[in-house]
Amino acid sequence: MKIKKLNLGSGPTGINGWINFDWGVLPVLSKMPLVRSIFVKLGLLSRNYDAVWPTIKLVDIRKDLPLENKSIDYIYCSHVLEHFEKFEVIKIVKECKRVLKKNGLIRIVLPDLQKLIKEYKNADEFCREFYGYEKDVKSWSQMFIRGHEWMYDTKSFVKLLDEIGFKNCKVVKIKTGEMPDIDKLDLDVHEKLSMYIEARK
Repeated sequence: MKIKKLNLGSGPTGINGWINFDWGVLPVLSKMPLVRSIFVKLGLLSRNYDAVWPTIKLVDIRKDLPLENKSIDYIYCSHVLEHFEKFEVIKIVKECKRVLKKNGLIRIVLPDLQKLIKEYKNADEFCREFYGYEKDVKSWSQMFIRGHEWMYDTKSFVKLLDEIGFKNCKVVKIKTGEMPDIDKLDLDVHEKLSMYIEARK
């Protein structure tokens, strides 16, 4: 039986061989490379966004996932859930549990509020990391950026997973764990301020 792997909120760094779900203006623009290039040339979008995206399906993960019960072996979700309210995250994680096969593995990567506090240098830098973008600078590109809605530390997120019924929750390090393709999925840019958690259904 073919192994099914799901990447929630994959963005341009998702990889082929996975089912990549994403939603929003940028994922829509990923399917219109000419329009995206024009936006970049006009300065409405940073050059960082003029990238070749993997094959993605436009899915709003706040709604029911369009997948059958117990149909997925692995779920990867990096720097996505902080962009939603906590009640939305609880629903998303419950949906992940529904679609995972028995003993299926989920890997969540999130900004770690404890690390952010520990690395505090000045208010401006802290706020940019906390809110997820340069909120203090007026820019057209802000139209395309979804800021952070809720932040977690490892203790609070492991508790959330436990309450939903996930088992064997482990805090791991970047590019370590049981998730396939982890060396391609975990991005070095996130290491300093992120938490990495794996859990089984």
